[in-house]
Amino acid sequence: MKVFQGKLIIFHSNVKELDGFSSLVKISDLSILNSEAKQDSLIQILAFKRLKYAESISFNKAYVVGNNFYLQSLVGFDSLEIIEEYLFLNRFAGPKLNGLRSLKKVGRSFNLQNCPNLLTLEGLENLREIGSQWETSFLITDNNSLHDISDLAGAKVRANVYTLFGILRNPSLEICHIHMVCDFIAQNKFESFNIHTNAPGCQSKDEVKTACLTSSDDYTDLPAISIFPNPVTDVVRLVSSLPLRSVTLYDISGKKIYHDTTGSAQIDMSTWDRGWYFMEIQLSDGTFHKLKVVKLY
Repeated sequence: MKVFQGKLIIFHSNVKELDGFSSLVKISDLSILNSEAKQDSLIQILAFKRLKYAESISFNKAYVVGNNFYLQSLVGFDSLEIIEEYLFLNRFAGPKLNGLRSLKKVGRSFNLQNCPNLLTLEGLENLREIGSQWETSFLITDNNSLHDISDLAGAKVRANVYTLFGILRNPSLEICHIHMVCDFIAQNKFESFNIHTNAPGCQSKDEVKTACLTSSDDYTDLPAISIFPNPVTDVVRLVSSLPLRSVTLYDISGKKIYHDTTGSAQIDMSTWDRGWYFMEIQLSDGTFHKLKVVKLY
């Protein structure tokens, strides 16, 4: 069998190695889960050596809190080139991702979380495209030992209205301003991304934006203005390298609800309704910048 249509779920307990699917070239949905017995011992997967295409692949998407981390290698996915929908990798025990060296595209969603021994993203150096035309999710979260994401430098994360982008709670990660991240910031005019609770150097959006601007690469399209806090409960502040000429805000329907030409860098939103607001800012050099801000309550 070369093509498997449908969802293949592998729920392991005392299995140490997984083999037997070596003829598969294409699969719809592959999900490998740990068990509730707290006896998981699967340490490697050798079953999918010829697999080139998958719609979705997930490891421990639904996991039992307290289970040990056993899976140590992704060798066995050496031929995999395209994941059309999502890649979800959770509670992986290995130090790198060598089994994914052929991977070129992850459509819509890339999620890497809770991998305590992961040191680098070695294995993803050939990944070139993340996200879809209408929806993109890119998350690297809660990986305690991860200190290097430079293997993603050649990838491009697509920015669109429905983008979720986060590099969060990776306490060993100091350098985030790789080409992929800086390029995403440059093309994402609405600032729909979150970077925080990593090591110094990657602790906030502003810190990473500054690092991108001062790096050797040319990121002249990076937003020249930022806003904080965002989300906001009362006063939002604007930080810009140039004086403000005008600030206009629109609600989710496109109705103009605020316009200021005094150059004030603060907006009191304490009495505003909760929800999304779109901000158009003109600087003293005549350039326009579009951001979005969330009013919580």
